[in-house]
Amino acid sequence: MARARFLVVVPHEPDQCLDAVEATINQGPGFQEGYEWGCLVGNHTGYLFVRAGGAKEAIDDYVPVFLRGGAKAYRVTQIRARDLRDLRDREAERER
Repeated sequence: MARARFLVVVPHEPDQCLDAVEATINQGPGFQEGYEWGCLVGNHTGYLFVRAGGAKEAIDDYVPVFLRGGAKAYRVTQIRARDLRDLRDREAERER
């Protein structure tokens, strides 16, 4: 399968914040810079964009084991102006 872009969402409990951040850092170089955290504003969730072959791979490869149960990976794509025009054209065709 071709590698696609995924948004990985990793919720955790408030008392897991430091362990969650430390576990991602300990996964190796690049993880500290890759994750964004909502913890300091009361949103106890980590966010990470990755390339993976599927949602399961994105979670297995990038989320610490103890956080995988609640993690979700969503396939995402960019939609540019030309893409939007094509999508509008296709929508109009279907409506005819």
